Amino acid sequence: MGISVELPILLGGVTVHTTENRGFTPEELAEMALDKIIYVGSQSHPVIRDQAEAFKGHVRSVLVAYMKQAVVCHNTTIAQRLTDAGHPELAKLLD
Repeated sequence: MGISVELPILLGGVTVHTTENRGFTPEELAEMALDKIIYVGSQSHPVIRDQAEAFKGHVRSVLVAYMKQAVVCHNTTIAQRLTDAGHPELAKLLD
């Protein structure tokens, strides 16, 4: 189970992200990262808000793509380490 806790003291807010029996997906992590990277105020001018939301969508897709690639790379590394340790049957579980 993964747990994420955010404690912005100056703002007084608390955000908790949890999962049950799994880690976070690249999509979930990208959303959490976007909340830290890009803030679009509800009172923003509609044209500015639309541009910011479009940019946020682009950044989201880039983050998700690279996070998915990171998972593949990490699994490749773990599979190789399992194979080197004499457990190629366990490496197959990562496919």
